[in-house]
Amino acid sequence: MADQATAQEFDILVLGGGSGGYAAALRAVQLGLTVGLVEKAKLGGTCLHNGCIPTKALLHSAELADHARDSAKYGVNVTLDSIDINAVNAYKDGIIAGKYKGLQGLIKSKGITVIEGEGKLQGTDTVVVNGTATRARTSSWPPAPTPARCPASKLAARSSPPTRPSPWTTSRRAPSSWAAA
Repeated sequence: MADQATAQEFDILVLGGGSGGYAAALRAVQLGLTVGLVEKAKLGGTCLHNGCIPTKALLHSAELADHARDSAKYGVNVTLDSIDINAVNAYKDGIIAGKYKGLQGLIKSKGITVIEGEGKLQGTDTVVVNGTATRARTSSWPPAPTPARCPASKLAARSSPPTRPSPWTTSRRAPSSWAAA
């Protein structure tokens, strides 16, 4: 650990900038914590860049072609001459680029520090990224915080537990374990 001149310390470190990671980072900022977000590839993860979003964009193009093919039964006469796969891919890439730019702006505007590289756990409160140790003041490894160890103000924005029915209880009231500690 000789090259620690640029070591940083945050209240919470989040490993992975995919949909779960950036959502956790944004929530932590809402709770008033300083956040470091470690991402080895691009912010947004597989869902934004290779999975969910590109698939939905491609499916939308396919649905439009399908509707054009079946439009005569609705009294709309359209011919489907061909599908320009380059234009379809340009549409998909435009969707991804717009969402990526928006996500980058949101993360930056909330003051979340994005650390590029692959993070490796080293102890209970340290993550090493590209040879630099980064510490988290709030560690959740190995055990996650429980109401007894975590201030109630950090658990949720509401001042009282929810009272809606839960599929895990037979009572119409919230379980007593939800009460603020």
